[in-house]
Amino acid sequence: MAWLSLTPALLVSLLAASVAADKPAPSIELGSPFMDNAVLQREMDLPVWGCSKPGTTVTVEFAGQKESARAGADGKWMIRLKPLKASAEPAEMLVSDSEGRKVALKNILIGEVWHASGQSNMEWFAGKSLCSGLAQEIARAKEEVPVREFRTDTVSALYPQKKVTSEAGWKTSRKAADFSALALAFAYELHKELKV
Repeated sequence: MAWLSLTPALLVSLLAASVAADKPAPSIELGSPFMDNAVLQREMDLPVWGCSKPGTTVTVEFAGQKESARAGADGKWMIRLKPLKASAEPAEMLVSDSEGRKVALKNILIGEVWHASGQSNMEWFAGKSLCSGLAQEIARAKEEVPVREFRTDTVSALYPQKKVTSEAGWKTSRKAADFSALALAFAYELHKELKV
């Protein structure tokens, strides 16, 4: 009779492999900001990127443009769309590849994209801060305010990361209480000033 000793690390590894096997791979792997409800930067070349099987041709259709690129030996690809004007009209982005896979991203807006970063001060939720009144006003507005947040998952790493993830994805203004208080206040003032 043989005994198998399962260390905690081995057990976690086996469980993770089991979960990964049950979870279907995305049909086309896009860079993390390319999800439903995204805001894309206006008035400059717009890069769209992701990973695919090496040699696969990927096509992006958005706002009347259609561009293709071939995935390199490392599987990475990038397409650059021509600059777009600001638009609060929800649009759809279609991404397809030469193997017949397709992904449709919905409710995409074109406007200003700003990065808000810092330490614990950026973690204050708007709904639990001095911005709670503003967050409630924005969330309850009759028409959705075109201010959104994409928060990347926090990781600790010794080396720069090549990919980031976001479990929550893009949050619309209906979830303003869950935004970073500082980011929400800044984005709302920017929206009022620029009207985008």
